[in-house]
Amino acid sequence: MTQVRRYFTPRLLQAYGLAGLLALAWLFLHLPLVIALDNKLLDLQFTLSRRYNPQTVAIDPIVVGINEAFLDEVDEPLALNHHHLAEFIRIMSQAGARVIGMDISLPEKRYDQLVSVRKDAADFHQSLLAGLLQGVQTTPLVVAKVWDLKHSHFRDIQLDYAAVLNMQDEKFQAIASAEFCRDSDQRIRRFPGRDCQPDRSAQGLASEIAAAAGMRRDWSGLINYRLGAPFQYQPLQDILKLARESKQAELQRRYSGRVVLLGATMDATDLVDLPVSLAGWLPADEPHPGVLAHAQLLRSMLNQRMLQQVDNGSLFIMCTLFALFWFGASIRRKLLLFLVAVLGLLALSGIAMQYDVWLPPIAILLTGLLALGSSSAWQSWQHFVDKQRLSKAFSGRVSPAVMQEIVAGRIDQTAKSRRLPVCVLFSDIRGFTTLCEHAQAEDIVSLLNRYFAVMSKIVHAHGGTIDKFIGDGLMAFFGAPQVLANPEQNAFNAAREMLHALDILNLEFQAEGKATLQIGVGLHGGDAVIGQVGSAERHEYTAIGDTVNTAARIEGLCKDVGYPVVVSQIVKDKLAGTASLTSLGDRNLKGRSAIAVYGWRPESDAESQACIEPD
Repeated sequence: MTQVRRYFTPRLLQAYGLAGLLALAWLFLHLPLVIALDNKLLDLQFTLSRRYNPQTVAIDPIVVGINEAFLDEVDEPLALNHHHLAEFIRIMSQAGARVIGMDISLPEKRYDQLVSVRKDAADFHQSLLAGLLQGVQTTPLVVAKVWDLKHSHFRDIQLDYAAVLNMQDEKFQAIASAEFCRDSDQRIRRFPGRDCQPDRSAQGLASEIAAAAGMRRDWSGLINYRLGAPFQYQPLQDILKLARESKQAELQRRYSGRVVLLGATMDATDLVDLPVSLAGWLPADEPHPGVLAHAQLLRSMLNQRMLQQVDNGSLFIMCTLFALFWFGASIRRKLLLFLVAVLGLLALSGIAMQYDVWLPPIAILLTGLLALGSSSAWQSWQHFVDKQRLSKAFSGRVSPAVMQEIVAGRIDQTAKSRRLPVCVLFSDIRGFTTLCEHAQAEDIVSLLNRYFAVMSKIVHAHGGTIDKFIGDGLMAFFGAPQVLANPEQNAFNAAREMLHALDILNLEFQAEGKATLQIGVGLHGGDAVIGQVGSAERHEYTAIGDTVNTAARIEGLCKDVGYPVVVSQIVKDKLAGTASLTSLGDRNLKGRSAIAVYGWRPESDAESQACIEPD
């Protein structure tokens, strides 16, 4: 047992608790629910930043949209708009675009047997091929490839188109994946790196467009949705119209040196969920065209402001700091410090965002909250155990009411004494000295224990506090620490019940062949000083003052006046139904002037068992 206790000392228990908290903190950093909560908080920071601290950008991609109006104007289905795509590529190249990106997949087949009736026998395949050849001569061109879920591979681009596209600079990949990472809530927040691509390739559409624009390719982190205003796309048909109207100067003014991204902006095609509203032409809660996710990612890379998340090692160190709330005894002080720490952490997260750093706080907050809560729970349990131990150790030494005050912390050696109105009860066994002369000491102790056990219960039942046992005598007071509406009535009720209980106890003694007992009870009311008396090493909760002395003197009159209960005028005036009290006149008391007293005795066994006034 001693060996076991060595491993469960208070210091070791605190160390075990801290180790458990740190293990949970590491778990929190990887828990999907915590990550999801962090993502929601990140979205909130994006929204607040765009509303109250909008971030302008130096380089902004231009979104060109294929919308419903374009499809209504052309005769061919979208899959056969080869010559329109070719024309768009030529226009952007002639206008001096920096890079052309296409968030659409080029056809898998040649379609060289199909001829447009509006293009004088120019087939679809040759038309698009010629546009690609002309465009890549002067302008980098990057097109998307799409993952085929059914066949688990990227759809192939027609061989001739792929050959032309791959003729470009090796600094970028001309055919790149349009796939995105989606979090558990299906929102797009992260850079679509190798771990997001179905084939584990590192080439994503936006990163290859950025590389074609002269940027680096080794990106990571989160898409910075704080940057830029909502996008307003330019319809493809408007660009084609400007070219047909030979407005080359206007086209160069708009697109020269710009990164241009073509994609679908139709209401029901390639829709995604984004953390903020980026489509300036749509309601805030509507799903977004996928091209806008690529456009915002391009914004982040072109302006070199990808959002970087604090690494797990640094987050774990911060969790460790918050886990220190496990230590310390003052719950109030720790709670105040915890609130300050929480506000500081949230402020730090907001400041870090201004430097394009994301500090996810949920795991840190949970660690601190768990440390504070478990520490409080542990201290409460320890406090409860101490109370139980204290109550068990002292329950037989003090009255229940006093024990309750001690456990509640309202009575200790530093507590100040108070003057309170009380009623003091003294009782004494008549002829006890003679009884002791004819009995063994062990028998006397046994008899006293039985007697006091019965009388103590009666005193406690009526709200009284037993001050002390004085040989065969008992001193109690009513009105402290438990406040009573009428302490005198409670004390008198207790005295009557004590006599009744003594009759029953005497019957037991007679049956056992033992001597019966007779007692006298004296009651007096008034102010007394209630509190701890003694030294720091040994003290007791007691009542002192003239009221106590007078009650003791009144009890001494019982034998002389022949009444088992004698009360003072003060007590008599507070009692309900005093007809059974007999006036005994003024009586001299040792050490003080005479006072009026009254006697009471049960007239019969029936009287002694009569209904007692409720407390």
